[in-house]
Amino acid sequence: MPTAAPRLQLPQRDQPRTGEPAPDPAPATIRALTGLRALAALWVVAFHYRFDVVTLVPGLGPLRGLMAAGYLGVDVFFALSGFVLAYNYADRLAQWNLGRARSFVQNRVARVWPVHAVTLHLDLVQAAVVGTLGVAADGHRRTLSAYLQNLTMTHGWWSDRPSFNAPAWSISAEWAAYLASPLLMLALARVRRPGSAALGVLALYVAMLVAFALWALPNGNVPHAGMLRVGVEFTAGVLLLRVYQRRPRWLSHLALPLVAVIVVAVMAVPALRHGYWLAPALGLLVLLVALDEGPVGWALSTRAAVFWGEASYALYMSHLLLSRGLHALVDPRDVVSSPLPVRLLVLILYAGALAAAAVLLRRLVEVPARRRLRHGRALAQRREPERNLALG
Repeated sequence: MPTAAPRLQLPQRDQPRTGEPAPDPAPATIRALTGLRALAALWVVAFHYRFDVVTLVPGLGPLRGLMAAGYLGVDVFFALSGFVLAYNYADRLAQWNLGRARSFVQNRVARVWPVHAVTLHLDLVQAAVVGTLGVAADGHRRTLSAYLQNLTMTHGWWSDRPSFNAPAWSISAEWAAYLASPLLMLALARVRRPGSAALGVLALYVAMLVAFALWALPNGNVPHAGMLRVGVEFTAGVLLLRVYQRRPRWLSHLALPLVAVIVVAVMAVPALRHGYWLAPALGLLVLLVALDEGPVGWALSTRAAVFWGEASYALYMSHLLLSRGLHALVDPRDVVSSPLPVRLLVLILYAGALAAAAVLLRRLVEVPARRRLRHGRALAQRREPERNLALG
């Protein structure tokens, strides 16, 4: 199967006018990576709703292990973000240019901040109504200082405890990675050999796993685990671009076996799903999905997969906000003895509400706000392939 890198094309609508400098051509979108975003987001949602799912449909109990490992979907996002941003910007940011670096950061703000700001205030309103402002018994922070940190997306830099909309901890971690990206692209420009890049990826993941093995807390994390994960996995994703560009042909055949190994591992080996030992495999999965044109690539490139990949950020940021309302409407424990069709209807209600909220948040907030906030003439002239971007 062909493994050549996608051709670079300049869309007709972006052709420069006479006398204007030509904008940089945009790399072709790798549709399968957009579909991978959907898969990662659904994995995280399944993690948070796993008890509801199994309560409503006990027959899905064998999937409990797979759902329990769903927090690893964020590790897919981190590696995917690094890879896709390198794929889109490595050439443009290969040499230091303050204007380009500033435009890159401004575009990242436009990509992630509007949805984050809206969900932050939805959580604030919800907490004020139900009386959960302040610091909860589990350390969840809804305080003035946490609110101000959320506004600047720095709330995950100073504390391991979640604050306001809980999934936003990863947005704070990604924001740190975005700020470091211009420097990472400069470093990538000096890594010429794919073998050197692969060794760098291996060293990063080994260092992360050693840190977890030596300093893991009872909950399986280490202090500031989020920053450690994003630092390692985002950088690994950046380096994987060099492997992608010079990949051996046989790599493109490994995606389906790797997916099978990951699924079997998290279902059959509890020790793997209670740590980050699968993180290197998930980073490799990003690379293989980018390469693959077999069954995995085909499945993740379908119209449905791409649609939900585009809505995955909105789904990720809104799914926990709906939890309290859905449970107030129909608590799965209240219908546990009801006939199966009734319980299936409740599960469909949950899924439909989550899907509708994600689509509305994307169409009413994410897309229009991103268009209004984007700055920087150089980057605004080019067609940025937003579909591939991970959490943001």
